Amino acid sequence: MGERTKFEIRLSDQDRWFVEKVFKDQGSAERSFKEYAEDEGTQYLGVQLVRVWTRADQNEVEKIVKEQRLTPKVKPVRVAHIDAAAPCAYREDYLGLEARLTMSRLLRALFDRDGMIASELLYSYDKAKRFMGSDMCSPAIDRVATLQAKDMGGDSRKRRDELFDEFQAIMGDTQKIQKTKVFKAFESKDLNDVVQAADAINQPMALMALICKVLIQYRSVEGKLGQILDWLETPKGRELEDELDGLIAEIMSSAQLIQDMLGPQRNLASAISTLLDWVDGKAGVGTGACPDVVAAFGRVFPQGRLQQTRDVLFDFILRQMSGKQPLARNDPSQEEAEFMALFARLAFPSGMTGGADMAEALSRRYGRSLKQGGESGERMSIKWLLDMLPNGSSQLPYLLALRDAPLGEAHPDVIDQSIALLCNNARSITDFSGKDISAKQRLVCLKDLHVLVEESSLEEAGQKKILSTLDRMVEKYLMDTKLIDKLDDPKASLRDRAIRMVQFCGSGVLWEHGHAMSLARQRVVDHLKGASFIEKFTEGEDDPQKKEIMIRDFYKMMADAGFKS
Repeated sequence: MGERTKFEIRLSDQDRWFVEKVFKDQGSAERSFKEYAEDEGTQYLGVQLVRVWTRADQNEVEKIVKEQRLTPKVKPVRVAHIDAAAPCAYREDYLGLEARLTMSRLLRALFDRDGMIASELLYSYDKAKRFMGSDMCSPAIDRVATLQAKDMGGDSRKRRDELFDEFQAIMGDTQKIQKTKVFKAFESKDLNDVVQAADAINQPMALMALICKVLIQYRSVEGKLGQILDWLETPKGRELEDELDGLIAEIMSSAQLIQDMLGPQRNLASAISTLLDWVDGKAGVGTGACPDVVAAFGRVFPQGRLQQTRDVLFDFILRQMSGKQPLARNDPSQEEAEFMALFARLAFPSGMTGGADMAEALSRRYGRSLKQGGESGERMSIKWLLDMLPNGSSQLPYLLALRDAPLGEAHPDVIDQSIALLCNNARSITDFSGKDISAKQRLVCLKDLHVLVEESSLEEAGQKKILSTLDRMVEKYLMDTKLIDKLDDPKASLRDRAIRMVQFCGSGVLWEHGHAMSLARQRVVDHLKGASFIEKFTEGEDDPQKKEIMIRDFYKMMADAGFKS
């Protein structure tokens, strides 16, 4: 039938039809239609197979090939159990991402059933009114009020009334927006039109109310994500990226959606590794649902964009690492190997990805593999996991991160003793950097560890001891390898030697405050103090103006490298 023809599966939800799936060939569409028609647990009122083709004048014509009414099976939706609720004091808190993520966890069954997201509930008066009159409203508000009152030390009944009043106020403001002529007449999906209409309404919640009016037209989260990502690629979308990022993060808070997008995975470890690829900006071609969304993540994450979405995805990773599901259920003999491979992706000389929370999650998961329980089991899990790590480049970041976690705070002596042992047993730079890496990688590794210690929560005395150990290892390495002497080759011209040494000092491979840096800088200073430095540095150049430029550029290079005048 050619590229001009497609087949759509449409489903009926209450009083409307919406497109659920699109196929290029009729056979696949027929099979999908049959699946929906024979689904005994369906939530829909009807299913259609529609043929759509584009005429020569570019207008679309459609014909219903098949249609079948369905009897939906009513599934009870209940408020989910949550153990934390984002605090809310002001309007922006109630409408903020943290509150919307709390709503997403609490009302997940409702949102999945109705193809809705938290923002649509907040910014649509009709949906909010329906929810406020439902059986879910009271238990949902009660649960949040109880958690917030516990955290803030207040009365849960009073907090419940405050929550109810604020939600009623939000509904009132949304209703005012929806009663305006501009809102009622608005039908465009163009983001520029959305912004112009919001400006015309001129009310604080108008922009999000109009955005949600567009998103509500999509019953599937795939449709909502597609629309938001289309907006994101426009100039106006870049201006509103924070708002759009929040919406994507809200949608991606669904564990089921993430699992669908991951597609077939070998095991949990493989799924977590794939998710780490996503948040690291290494996403390839998606093998599950929404492959275009996965591809979009691969484009925008490396640019440092959509940070809220990345945070939500990483929170999911953290929860999987904290969970009890095996990493290698398909092959239990590989459990430890899979664990260590993931650990290697999370621990760097510059710090532990996920910080204290991830360090605790990894410790707890490893501890469950041990037979020992209780307090002694916790202490053992830290020590044994530490022994599994190859060298100080992963051991030190792990210990410093765990020190700030509840598990580390419960056993500070284990952390402090382990750090002391690591420093006391160090004999060479390879104890912290490993062996099979280049000289530059080795020095950068130690520099990153220096900075990590400086920025840690360790008391000053503890920091000084570790920094001294690291600095001593770097200094010894420079002396043993004669690296500075090789850079400052006497056979080379003074200009080349001085420039190489300044470039080395400014290359970022040495800790700014260490003895090793002092050694390198002192070599430059020695050159400067040498007899006839300027004449030797500019040797071979007769033009006085060019000589002046050469000296000026050199001193600028020194300033950029951190040399003080």
